[in-house]
Amino acid sequence: MTKYVIISPVRNEEDFLKTTMDSVINQTIEPAEWILVNDGSTDNTESIIDSYMQDHKWIKKINLEDRGYYYPGTGVVRVFETGFRQISVKDWQFVVKLDCDLKFEPSYFEEIFRRFEQDPKLGIASGCTYAPRDSELLRESAQEDHPVGPSKIYKRQCWEQTGGMIPVPGWDLADLLAAQMNGWKTRCFFDLKLIHYRQTGSRRKGLWGPKFLQGRFTYKHGYSFVYTLFRELSHLFKRPYIIGSVAQICGYLYAAMKKEDYLFPKDMRDYLRSRHKKFLRNKFGLN
Repeated sequence: MTKYVIISPVRNEEDFLKTTMDSVINQTIEPAEWILVNDGSTDNTESIIDSYMQDHKWIKKINLEDRGYYYPGTGVVRVFETGFRQISVKDWQFVVKLDCDLKFEPSYFEEIFRRFEQDPKLGIASGCTYAPRDSELLRESAQEDHPVGPSKIYKRQCWEQTGGMIPVPGWDLADLLAAQMNGWKTRCFFDLKLIHYRQTGSRRKGLWGPKFLQGRFTYKHGYSFVYTLFRELSHLFKRPYIIGSVAQICGYLYAAMKKEDYLFPKDMRDYLRSRHKKFLRNKFGLN
């Protein structure tokens, strides 16, 4: 039987927490351990976790003090690491970072572990997030080789070779680049649906500011300007329509003019740019 451990950073998740917890306890392969790190919630998150712990001894809770605000990016990694240090199952085969605003089928983990078994070089994988809109499920932006942040499944050998999550903004790009640079495959399986009730980044208020900040991070991660410009021009008429793309380009240029510090090491930035060059060559038939 596959042994896997789930770690969930949670903060004020009362709206969707029961849905995610029901999805997990109904899995055809039960987790060996599920550690929920309560990051200073001020709503009913803790009491909901407590109610499930009564009947499921493999569910555990860690409480952190309320810092007074949501801390995205690096903060999520730090909260995850708190849970990781408390894993009591020593012979785990996979570790899962799972957000608690998701709903998925009972066979979700069984199916994704089957795909790991089929491909020994698969190091990080996930299903794909779909946002409910009226009576439809709309697939959120995703690339086939980019597992989604809300549900990342790491093979133990890959995790240990790459060092796991890197505590920087953009950790969910850095870890897959590290895996690929070490010969591992990374996959987002579009057919394995994760219903995602809270869109990624939705806790950040406003439109221009978050997109401008994202553009700055694009520079700080090492993206080339040509690739960034092409990507944002291709997104002009996707929500939020024009302003989002313009804000990201402006954020990139601002960071470039200020010569802001890079977040990723040079070898990772070089690898990322080599991927972008390959993409653009294929896109424009320059091979």
